[in-house]
Amino acid sequence: MTEPNDVVYKGHLLSATAVLEEDRYAAMLVVRDPSGTRRASGMLGEFASATGAVRYAFAYGMAEIDHRQSGQNPAPR
Repeated sequence: MTEPNDVVYKGHLLSATAVLEEDRYAAMLVVRDPSGTRRASGMLGEFASATGAVRYAFAYGMAEIDHRQSGQNPAPR
């Protein structure tokens, strides 16, 4: 297993991990929001490299945060 990597994005702490399973890496992510609530992704897919797995997990988490925030602040009509 590789060490977790952390990124802060829009006040959220994203912790991505790549876990080696035979010859592939599984991507996983934990997101802690500004209030301290944590959500874990579960396995997000299998990748050929740890770097690819971690990059995908971060992109997934950032897209999820953007989606949640867009739902909280709908555009005026």
